[in-house]
Amino acid sequence: MEALKCSLRERYIETYKECKKFKYFLRAFLDMVVSGEDIIDVTRRLSGFATLFACKRMDLSVERIILEPQYRVLFTTEDLRAAYDRLAQYEYEDLAQIEAP
Repeated sequence: MEALKCSLRERYIETYKECKKFKYFLRAFLDMVVSGEDIIDVTRRLSGFATLFACKRMDLSVERIILEPQYRVLFTTEDLRAAYDRLAQYEYEDLAQIEAP
C-alpha cells in the first residue's frame, strides 16, 4: 500500500508540472503533496477544480486521478463517489470511460 501511495504522490507531482505548462501554478498543491503528510489526507483537502474546468483540463483534477484504477483501492467508496459525482456535475467529457463507484 505504501508503494501505491508513493505512486500517487508522484502522479500529483507530474500533474503539477503539466499544469505549469498552461501557466497554472499550484504552489499550495505542490507544498501539500511534498509535505510528507499522508497522501490520502492531502488528497481530501486539495482543490483547484474550477481552474482546471475553465482550462478544459479536468483530466488533471484530483477527482479524475483518484478514479484511475490503480488508485481506487486507496480511497473509500464515499471518496470515489464524491469524485465521480463532481466530474458528472461539470459534465466531464470522458466520464463514460470511468467505472462508477
